[in-house]
Amino acid sequence: MLMYHPAQDINHCLYRLILILKLSEKDSINIETYRVMDFYTLFPHLLKMIKPLPNELRSYREAFNNIKEPFEAIKNTKRVMFELENFQSICIQNLIAKGLLDKKSFKDGRLKINNENIPRSLKDSINNSKLSDECWFKAIINHLPDISFNGKKGLKARSGLMEFRYDLEKS
Repeated sequence: MLMYHPAQDINHCLYRLILILKLSEKDSINIETYRVMDFYTLFPHLLKMIKPLPNELRSYREAFNNIKEPFEAIKNTKRVMFELENFQSICIQNLIAKGLLDKKSFKDGRLKINNENIPRSLKDSINNSKLSDECWFKAIINHLPDISFNGKKGLKARSGLMEFRYDLEKS
């Protein structure tokens, strides 16, 4: 049986990328942090699995716990994260080629949207998105980028989505 999931839809990935960057209070977002943000946008019920929950997200604990479990079960989140990276990379390259993402920021390891190049219809769709009203989505786009990413206490370790053992930590 063939099943659709937005995680394997390149157009949905493009939309999520623009949605995250456009609605975030941040001017630009680290590429690796974006990958985690996108994962949790797809699978918000897994936000409650971030252990220990960083201080920046503690006020959202109840909202995370109230997210309903989906029908599908994800057994290997690291594998899903790894598979998502291909879609995310293609989307990033595509949006840079179209002029919707800033090329200089990308070379610096960050994603920054070129607002003037976004079509009006896409802006309207993003502004009318129901996700923008979700408490958990606001936590993802506005607070996840503030959390330390690398090391034993970073987002990579807390989420369990990426390898962190070889990260260099600042003393």
